[in-house]
Amino acid sequence: MKYCVGVMTVTLHLPASHSLKERRSAVNSLKEKISDRCNVSILEQAAETWQIAELAFAVVTETEPQAEEQFRRVRDLIDMETRVVALTPQVEYYV
Repeated sequence: MKYCVGVMTVTLHLPASHSLKERRSAVNSLKEKISDRCNVSILEQAAETWQIAELAFAVVTETEPQAEEQFRRVRDLIDMETRVVALTPQVEYYV
């Protein structure tokens, strides 16, 4: 049986964030929503500023279209979050 592993990385800009606490609040809220509604693993990478966050999402599915559907849901949830702006989402697939 073949599997498809998908990885999506997204850089988030938090324009209203003026402290680490504000950034953490917005990012943790977003990660919780995504975790509750999407079947993906989430990794937050360390960022050097309060207004930038980098997230990576991973999914294992049977086909690429199934993985893309999961990533579409993640992108929709990110777009609904008013405190963040998604920059440069990148997707890679490993079959």
